[in-house]
Amino acid sequence: MYIQHQNNYYRTQRVSQEIHKNVSVILQHKINDIRIGKPTVSGVQVSKDLKNANIFVTFIDKDSPEEINSAIVILQRASRFIRFLLANAMCLRIAPILLFKYDSSLSEGTRVCDLITTVTTQIKHRS
Repeated sequence: MYIQHQNNYYRTQRVSQEIHKNVSVILQHKINDIRIGKPTVSGVQVSKDLKNANIFVTFIDKDSPEEINSAIVILQRASRFIRFLLANAMCLRIAPILLFKYDSSLSEGTRVCDLITTVTTQIKHRS
């Protein structure tokens, strides 16, 4: 039983990596919508039954929450087309349903880095 669970985990990981690679290529080369720009896939999380996949994306050129939400909505509307292209690229019985979500870790990391820089410059000026 443990071996079967472990094999399922590795299969899920491999499928997740393949989806990550293929969706990244699809978004860079097949989706040409200036409203979303060039999104970057930062991660993919696939359900155990391989029926759903959460695609986490970041946008380098978008700062406001309105722009980001708009781009996510556009990606979600295009998810059936992206799923079709993904099914053609991968050899899966059933292509998973794609759910696009914004990954805020890049912007949070930039914000923390800016705060650290501000604090260190303030400390240098006080000395």
